[in-house]
Amino acid sequence: MRQQSVERIVIFDCETTGTDRAADQIIELCIQEGLGEDAPRHVWRIRPSVAIHPGAQAIHGISADDLAGCPQFAAVADAIAEVFARADVVVGYNISFDIDMLQAEYARIERPPLDFAALRIVDALRLWQHCEPRSLQHAHQRFVGNSFAAAHSASADVAATGRVLAGMLEAFDLAGQDWAQIASVCESGRDSKPNR
Repeated sequence: MRQQSVERIVIFDCETTGTDRAADQIIELCIQEGLGEDAPRHVWRIRPSVAIHPGAQAIHGISADDLAGCPQFAAVADAIAEVFARADVVVGYNISFDIDMLQAEYARIERPPLDFAALRIVDALRLWQHCEPRSLQHAHQRFVGNSFAAAHSASADVAATGRVLAGMLEAFDLAGQDWAQIASVCESGRDSKPNR
C-alpha cells in the first residue's frame, strides 16, 4: 500500500497600494501554513515607497500613517521567501494577482523571483468557478429558475441576460438602486483583483 505524502500548504494574500503590478507595492502580506483555523499565520505590514491609491485604501482601510513605522519590503523579503520555500502547495483567491505583485517586489529589490514552478498552485476563485459554472445558462437556472432554449443565439442570449439581471437585482436586493452605483460595482469587477 502506497503511503500518501503530507503536503505542506501555504495560503497567502496581499494588500497593495493599487493594482498596477509595475508601479504599485505590497503593504500587507499574510501567509498561513496549513488549512486549519489554528494553523500558524505570519502577517507583515510593509511601508511602500509610493502613495496608496484612494480606491485601494477604501477597500483595505490601510493608510500611509498605519505603515509609518513598518519596514520596507527588502527587510522582510528573506522571511517571506523562507515560508514559501517550505511549501508544496500554494493557495490563494484570484492568486495570479498576488503572485505577480510578490514577484514584482522581488524584482524591485533586484532579487531573483520566488520559484513557483515546482509548486502546485490552487486558486480558490478558479476552483469555485469550475465547480459552480458561471455561464449564462447556469445564471438563468439560478436567478430565473429554469433553463432557456436556443442558448448562444444572440436573441435568446439577450432575452436571457435581461431575465438574469432582473433576478439578480431581486436576489441581491439591488432593485431600485441607482444604475450608476450598479455600474460602478461592475467596473470594479474588471480589476485584476475582483475579491477586493
